[in-house]
Formats: sequence, C-alpha cells, structure tokens
Amino acid sequence: MDKILVYDADPRFREVMKGALASLGYEAVIAADGYTVLPLAEQHRPRLFVLDYKLPEADGFEILKRLRAAPAFALAPVIFASVTPKFEIEMTILDAPAVGYIDKPLDVKQLKGAIEALIGPLVKAAAAPAAQPPMMDIPPPGAPLSAPVFNGEPDLDGVRDDVIDLD
Repeated sequence: MDKILVYDADPRFREVMKGALASLGYEAVIAADGYTVLPLAEQHRPRLFVLDYKLPEADGFEILKRLRAAPAFALAPVIFASVTPKFEIEMTILDAPAVGYIDKPLDVKQLKGAIEALIGPLVKAAAAPAAQPPMMDIPPPGAPLSAPVFNGEPDLDGVRDDVIDLD
C-alpha cells in the first residue's frame, strides 16, 4: 500500500486526514511535530507528503526545505494543506517542483485530485486477471455454417430461433 506522510499540529486534522487517505486507498504515516518528519520519511519512504503550511515550530515551508536537502526526498511530491491563501504559498515557494495545494477544512475530492496530479491515480493490484470473453468460432470461408441461415421468411408464430424479434 502506498504511504503518504502527514505533518500537522492539529490532532483532529491528522485523524481526519488519516481516514480520508485510507478511504482513497493510501496508508497515512503521521508526524505530530517537525522533528519527526525526516526520521519517519526515512523509515517509511512515503510516495507523497502532506504538510501544514503555517506551524509555530517548523512550518511546511521549512520542512519542504529539509526534504529538498535530503537526496532521497529532493524531488518528493508535497501537498500543502492550509487556510493560507494559495497565492501566498505560491509566492513563498516560487514554483518549487512537485508541489500541490489543498484548502482546509479538508475536501476529500480536492485531496484526491491533488494526489493524482502529483503521483497519478492509485493503481490497485488485480487479484486475478479479468476473465476473457469467449472467442467466437468463425468457420473458415466455404465451410458450412452450424446455425440455420436466415432465408428472409418472417417468424410469424415465434418458433424460429434464427430470427430476432425486435418488437
């Protein structure tokens, strides 16, 4: 299961995000403070990070700088979740690669769209290959047909099986 690391100071938002990610098919790794983000990232190797933009100890922008400094996460996709207007965040990060944005409070459709924009849709492994439709046996040219050939006569009494009644 793909993992997404969530860093936010609000425990309620972390729980809501954890449930939303689970409903979308992802496993949430939760970081309650800025000091645990990189160790958790190194341990779990998440495909994406969701960071709160403004926090007192280490805001999302500071965490983004730390991630970009680590070779393993230099290009890791990041989504900022914030009440801060998007244009303010964009002015701060100045077109940083692989960065998205979602508003707080959480909208699961917006979250799904932001995730898919950065890492693509979730691809679930199929348990078994899909059943193939049966192949039609088409006789070679000149071979006799196994079913009776329609000769143009109407099926007035409904007993012929070579005519399909469209009424």
